Amino acid sequence: MAARVLVIDDSAMIVDLLVKALNGAGIESEAAIDLASLDARLKSGLHELVLVDVNMPEMYGDDVVEFLREQRQLKCKLLLYSDIPEDELKAKADRVGADGYISKGGGLEAAVEEVKRRLTENPKARGKRVLVVDDSEATARLLKAELEAKGFEVHTADSADVATKIILKKKTRPDLVLLDVRMPNVNGEQFCRFIKSNALFSGIKVLLCSAEDEDELKRIVREAGADGYVTKDSLIAKTILDEFESR
Repeated sequence: MAARVLVIDDSAMIVDLLVKALNGAGIESEAAIDLASLDARLKSGLHELVLVDVNMPEMYGDDVVEFLREQRQLKCKLLLYSDIPEDELKAKADRVGADGYISKGGGLEAAVEEVKRRLTENPKARGKRVLVVDDSEATARLLKAELEAKGFEVHTADSADVATKIILKKKTRPDLVLLDVRMPNVNGEQFCRFIKSNALFSGIKVLLCSAEDEDELKRIVREAGADGYVTKDSLIAKTILDEFESR
């Protein structure tokens, strides 16, 4: 079956040229030029790649990418497509978690070749992503080194505010949060409640990591909805991995 590509662009000329070029290269393609036609195309079937123009009258392409990922739950490759400066285009793609971008300035032939490459590339499976939230720099550094050595992708945050910014971005959203309980401003129990009460984040596993009394940790797990805990006096990567992978 030919690959299916959806081109979203309000320029009728660009849509016509690009769809014809893609079809000519053996890539089954169709287009949407506004929100109404986008909805109709999405209902018509699955796509392997969606190419989204950045600047359109009704919507911005980076907002469309977020909508397709979060609201429509599209699992296909999403690329931004624009003639804005490349550094700005890359920043937009990174911000919304797009799979990449194509610059219109490269020309039609280059765009078709990049689409072909994206459709045929073997996706690199990433390791599970862990966010370590701890105001102790030493603890965070230790955990990061241990977990990265085991193949995990690790981000760190020294406060709930920093952690929230990491979680909000699709590109850095973790599979597991390793969460200290005692932190300034927003503590671990409050932050766990925030994660578990948000529909977008509720699938993220939260593992408490603290020197608190175990009875207190069990209470927080029960009342805040955490997925488990590990005491800091047994803070080794093997314990964390066993807790994470067994759930």
